[in-house]
Amino acid sequence: MNTLSRLVATPTRIEPKVLSTATRAAKGNLRRIPADSLHVSKPTWWLESRFHFSFADWWDPARLNFGALRVVNDDLVQPKAGFGTHPHRDAEIFSYIIDGHLSHKDSMGNSEALPRGCVQYLSAGTGIAHSEMNEKDERTRFLQIWMTPDRRGHKPQYGSSKYSKADRHNRLLQILGGTQPMPAWETATAGAGITLHQDANVFVSEADAGVSQDILLGQDRQAYLICIEGGLAVNEVDLSMRDAIEIVANDSSAFEVKLTAGSKGSHFLMIEMQKA
Repeated sequence: MNTLSRLVATPTRIEPKVLSTATRAAKGNLRRIPADSLHVSKPTWWLESRFHFSFADWWDPARLNFGALRVVNDDLVQPKAGFGTHPHRDAEIFSYIIDGHLSHKDSMGNSEALPRGCVQYLSAGTGIAHSEMNEKDERTRFLQIWMTPDRRGHKPQYGSSKYSKADRHNRLLQILGGTQPMPAWETATAGAGITLHQDANVFVSEADAGVSQDILLGQDRQAYLICIEGGLAVNEVDLSMRDAIEIVANDSSAFEVKLTAGSKGSHFLMIEMQKA
């Protein structure tokens, strides 16, 4: 999302393994994306990013997008630094703050700083300029995520929501909704009502060790899940910190998926969307 020149060497590609669960292979596929396969970019002293998809001057034709999901960057920003004012258009952009604070300012006059567990959303539409800064004295970690909108030319808009750990504790908290209703999963809880211009839902959860949450992914749906902290088992596939997984239902049936927190608990974010 930034306009910095990222002077990095061409990375060696590590192919993610395609893994199907033994008991549910007929209904869907799981593809684990190991943390050590993400591209690490350090373009300047204050920024360290891990790219899930091609971004800036890192190009991998096999990692361009996952359906409408275009960018997932796991960013570390040092104190008193950040992304200065830069433009966007025709993109749904949101940030989920993990550590520290993230300050947002834009050309529509919005300005605020948000801490851990909160979300900032920007629909760039016909065009907007904004900045994202760490104005505090501690390092900030956040996920920056872009999705392709359902059409070009939306009116630009900004939104944010503040949440506590209790809001996402042992449940799937919907921090962004989309153009279709939220899935009727047992532990899914609607959040503050930010709406993406896309058929997608974004959930976060902080689950205690051993807690399981079941989802039924529709036959026309897919999901991308990032293990932010701790560990998580997705059916029989184990994830560690910064691992991700693609969850895709087959065309003929829904896919039953069990999300079980590891021995140290789990903090994860999941984007559920229309199947590509």
